[in-house]
Amino acid sequence: MFSKILPLVGVAAALPHWLQLRQEPNSGIGYPYDNHTKPYVHPGPHDSRAPCPALNALANHGYIPHNGRAITKENLQNAFLEHMGIGNSVIALALTNAFVVCEYVTGQDCGDTLVNLTLLSEPHAFEHDHSFSRKDYKQGVSNFNEIVDNRNFDLSTFETSLDVVAGQTHFGYAEMNQIRLQRESLSNEADFPGWFTESKPIQEVEAGFIFALVSDFNLPDNDENPLVRVDWWKYWFINESFPYHLGWHPPTPAREIEFVTSASSAILAAAVTSTPSSLPSGAIGPGAEAVPLSFASTMTPFLLATDIPYFAHPTLGPNDKREAAPAPAATTSTATFKNPYLEPIGTQDIKNQQAYVSSKAAAMSSAMAVNKARSL
Repeated sequence: MFSKILPLVGVAAALPHWLQLRQEPNSGIGYPYDNHTKPYVHPGPHDSRAPCPALNALANHGYIPHNGRAITKENLQNAFLEHMGIGNSVIALALTNAFVVCEYVTGQDCGDTLVNLTLLSEPHAFEHDHSFSRKDYKQGVSNFNEIVDNRNFDLSTFETSLDVVAGQTHFGYAEMNQIRLQRESLSNEADFPGWFTESKPIQEVEAGFIFALVSDFNLPDNDENPLVRVDWWKYWFINESFPYHLGWHPPTPAREIEFVTSASSAILAAAVTSTPSSLPSGAIGPGAEAVPLSFASTMTPFLLATDIPYFAHPTLGPNDKREAAPAPAATTSTATFKNPYLEPIGTQDIKNQQAYVSSKAAAMSSAMAVNKARSL
């Protein structure tokens, strides 16, 4: 492994001390504003991981505790800024809301220390349907009481994102909008009837975050017309690791919330080449009008999936081409939940959101049971 970096020693010695390349195994080339790169170490079976490739990458590199437990808010803010080039304005509110989820799941005030990353997979709290790389909590199940792993990376799900840009080295806002619509369509089709809830505002912030982190800063107009570099995105998501060896480094200056929200708005406004079937009402264009959420004072947290953490040895992974199955027309209603990236949430908001989804799914489950009984 060290033989790969020896040819760089002579080059590095000729550079100013502040621009010398890092010479650590598995850390890739260095950059002057981060001299603390750490190698990727995959999670063990008892380590905690989130339904978030950014948090998991930080943990896998040891920029936050590798076991994914007892993580302070300050540690998270510093890790995003120093090792991902993501400013505090992007994550400040999201972190505050993550601690609300921590309180909701654990039943106690978490203060400024997140108990673990796993609790962020609590469905319809911070986690949401139609992820770019995760299954939905009740995707492909025939019984409402069944659950699936909504926390760990799922290659087949990510491939339905990648196939929109198969063969491309870069993509822009229009392709990301197409990816978003395809993910909504496929999740709406695959989820237990009544479970799927559109989370467009949340996903759009996440899409803007992808542009902030892995748009190609080598392109001359990256600030005005950013293009995501596909190999960087694939490596980050598949391995939950940073693509140092592919020439990536944290953006500088650090990206702030204005960049993310501007990219999110541009994605929503971008024209797409085709419209998938099975889209919920309001999937295209500005956010849909909110549907009132039911009040639930006694709603308890959903059970969390117990699957062991996903890990991959750093690699670009398998073929990224997968044909998406056609889906029938949509009949699913939508609701606009609070966006944890842009709006403060409370434990009562989580209860209301989960109660709304449960009531929809329970009604559909009851209707299915009645129809089955009638057919006997």
